[in-house]
Amino acid sequence: MIPAHVERLLPYLFLLALICIAVAFRPLLPVDETRYLSVTWEMYSSGQIFVPTMNFAPYLQKPPLLFWLIDLAWDIFGASRVAAMLVIFVASSLVIWLTTRLAKTLFPGRDDIASRVPWLVAGSTIFVIYSTLILFDMLLTVFVLAALLSLLAFARSGNHWHAVLAGLFIGLGILTKGPVVLIHVGAPILLYPFWRDRQGGLATPKFFAGAGLAILAALIPVAIWLMPATILTKGDFVYDLVWNQSAGRVTGKLHNSHGRPFYFYVVMLPLLFIPWIFVPHVWRLHLPARIRGLIQTRSRDLSALRLLTMSFVAVVLVFSAISGKQPHYLVPVLPLATIAFGYFMAEVPPARIKAAAFCMLAMFGIGHAIASDTAFKLYDLTPLANFIDERKDAAWAVDFDYQDEVGFLARLQKPFESTDNPEGWLRSHPGGYVIDKSFKDPETSGQVAFRLHVERGYLVVLKGQH
Repeated sequence: MIPAHVERLLPYLFLLALICIAVAFRPLLPVDETRYLSVTWEMYSSGQIFVPTMNFAPYLQKPPLLFWLIDLAWDIFGASRVAAMLVIFVASSLVIWLTTRLAKTLFPGRDDIASRVPWLVAGSTIFVIYSTLILFDMLLTVFVLAALLSLLAFARSGNHWHAVLAGLFIGLGILTKGPVVLIHVGAPILLYPFWRDRQGGLATPKFFAGAGLAILAALIPVAIWLMPATILTKGDFVYDLVWNQSAGRVTGKLHNSHGRPFYFYVVMLPLLFIPWIFVPHVWRLHLPARIRGLIQTRSRDLSALRLLTMSFVAVVLVFSAISGKQPHYLVPVLPLATIAFGYFMAEVPPARIKAAAFCMLAMFGIGHAIASDTAFKLYDLTPLANFIDERKDAAWAVDFDYQDEVGFLARLQKPFESTDNPEGWLRSHPGGYVIDKSFKDPETSGQVAFRLHVERGYLVVLKGQH
């Protein structure tokens, strides 16, 4: 028999095992992980606080909170991938804990639901993948959940300090990934008339007034960062983050905005319920009949289920209407789907849920071990970074859309120049090097100093003559 306090820790140890597997077997994945750690490295090495840089030029597409937190970890433990992953581990752990808190808040006294939620979060396919990547979405999910819990407390108590607290969490969400947090938090706010507690909840006008106060409070942490950043970039940060980045993704006009069809997220939705849909007990739950029973009996649980399901559907629809789409954009709605699904899985034996989660862990570990000697080699830029590191004093340029892929890996202290004429650049920089991309294996020649087979061709280093 496992002691209760150890049992509560197991989902977090499960998460730690996932992260250890990822660090041991998987390289930093370009372009996102390599870019974000390179941006963080440049802030760390330069001492710049307010304006992130990419290749030592202002990087105006993401706010800095994740970079700040990783820099803080580096100040304590030194600059490394492992130290950066500590931030992701803490954020992912908070997602598990806050999702459980939300389940307890929505369904008080239902320990059968709350005890299953940590495993339903930790073992889900989406969480298994994105809790091990250096991206913004887990940290954003933390602030979405914290804001939602504060709004629920405000809806029940009317205490305006809860609204202010919700606003501060919204502001931190903006500092994490920009205005997108307003979609995730705005959906439950606007849908309040449909899910509010008719017996003990605030009247709709009072709740909306508190939500307005929350939005005003959200401006506080944003202003603390945005005012100096705006001054330092002469207003470019506001334009790029609010308009070029956000509106550009909505319209699909932003470079690399990942434009995809409207139904993209609908096709992706089954991932939210893997591996649970493979547990035989789930297919014996008779969900349609149970849902009809809840509606007919006017169960008090309907209010919480409306909040979860309607907010989930609204967010998915809004993101479906946006041109730019990536699977991880929906990570912040994972807790909503998990709690709603967990409500109906309260009858499934916990041992079955844990077994499915550990099957995911086993597949994750085996898959990574195999990929480390196969597919992952095409994403590992360490050999190129080592080649650059040994020649740091030389002049360097790039002849492709460079996204700071090797800035952190090579611990660069100066930018690469950009050129569209490698031959001319090399003639004017004797002993210099140009990194280029090639879709086919380049011919061996005296000018090719290094080449690396990557996912979409080759990265080639051309050298100039002394």
